[in-house]
Amino acid sequence: MLQPKEPENEMGRQARQQYLAQARKVIGEAEVDYSVLYRRFAENDWAAIKLDEAIARTALKSGYTPKQVVGLLHQSPYLQHQVHANQVPLAPMSQYVRSTVMKAMQQLEKSQIFEQKSQGHFRHHKSGLGLE
Repeated sequence: MLQPKEPENEMGRQARQQYLAQARKVIGEAEVDYSVLYRRFAENDWAAIKLDEAIARTALKSGYTPKQVVGLLHQSPYLQHQVHANQVPLAPMSQYVRSTVMKAMQQLEKSQIFEQKSQGHFRHHKSGLGLE
């Protein structure tokens, strides 16, 4: 049975707890624990990557800094499985994490610009009707 490797230090344990908290929000399962999450996602690359992308967006929206999100994504089941079970070097996996966070930041920026434009358009449209 798939079992995650425990973090080696307190920073890793905290990052894993933060990852888990964000994962619970994303998948809508408040009681899921990390080992269940790991078994569910570690060997399903597509689903695990989608989970990481959603967690990156959710964490950034929640006020985490990009650097903090990089730290917590290092505890993702996907990265953990690749590094510890498949012996993938950490460097390319760290690059995967950084690019995931960059992509999430770009998506959030685009959605914020879209929201601002649509709200601005709505306000402009309303003012034309004299409904202010």
